[in-house]
Amino acid sequence: RSVPCVAVCPRGHQKNMLSSLGSRSSLSFGTRFSTPWIRPAMQCTTFSSSSSLERPIFFDMVHSNNAARIRLWLMHKGDMMKYIETRMLTYPDLQSQEFIDVNPLKKVPALIRQDGATVFESQVILEYLEDKYADEGHPFKPATPEGRQMMNLLIRIHDLYIASPNCTQPGFSHSQGAMYLAPYETKWCAAVRCMDRPTRAAKIVEIHKQLTWLNASLAESGSVNGMVQGELSLADFTWFPTIIFMEFMLPRVFDWPDVFNAGDEFPALRAWFVAMKARPEFASVHADIWDFWVQKYEEGQFDSIREEVEDKSFKWHLDELRA
Repeated sequence: RSVPCVAVCPRGHQKNMLSSLGSRSSLSFGTRFSTPWIRPAMQCTTFSSSSSLERPIFFDMVHSNNAARIRLWLMHKGDMMKYIETRMLTYPDLQSQEFIDVNPLKKVPALIRQDGATVFESQVILEYLEDKYADEGHPFKPATPEGRQMMNLLIRIHDLYIASPNCTQPGFSHSQGAMYLAPYETKWCAAVRCMDRPTRAAKIVEIHKQLTWLNASLAESGSVNGMVQGELSLADFTWFPTIIFMEFMLPRVFDWPDVFNAGDEFPALRAWFVAMKARPEFASVHADIWDFWVQKYEEGQFDSIREEVEDKSFKWHLDELRA
């Protein structure tokens, strides 16, 4: 099975090329990406995912919060370029047969192991990489059973109640989708992903509920240097990219105050988030995701959702959700 070959190019020079190689094709395209260690791959060839590879291949997407947790791990783990190749995809590539052969769910992240086996689901990939390269760089699992239990709970809450629809059928969406999926088909949202008003409102309530829980958990830990026992772990890599979504969208679309950078609504969460943004690796990922959503905001992706929020029979605003 062949998979996409990806070139990372500067903004304004994005290119899609299909060159026939018998029954296979080689994809080359670009996207703006601030992380410096992604190797440009302007000349690529296809390969069979059933054969052994020189290195595992990680498939990323510039604004994907679930893929960004793995990007953060790669950036913190050390010189991982010699062990793992990263390829950056765009939406059209997710629909290609080459990528479907890697992840039939048509999502990132995805991974091809060195032995050619394919892996998907972000936490499965992250756990595998942390286990596979346990002897490389700093470990990102707490040293104690209690610490690992707390890390796993933080990740579980994120994955179940915020970042996953837990269903692959049309019409189902994760809670985070309430912030950016349109109520009707648009150029940014296919009909099968559209969200009705009651569902959107319920998911905003869920986001507030889980942020309240997360803030209480971080307040109990008492450290801004890491969610668990004051050290970075897989939980920090998991939550940070998703909070960027909320930092951008909740004030602009739902008129929330900027609770992640100021104020006392979620003080422990705010302190942790600000501390993480001060780290260069986290700042790089923040720029990647933030800039993507700035562009979509300027294009008008959120206009239809703001129209939904004008319906005052539902709770959208933070002061309503507190009640």
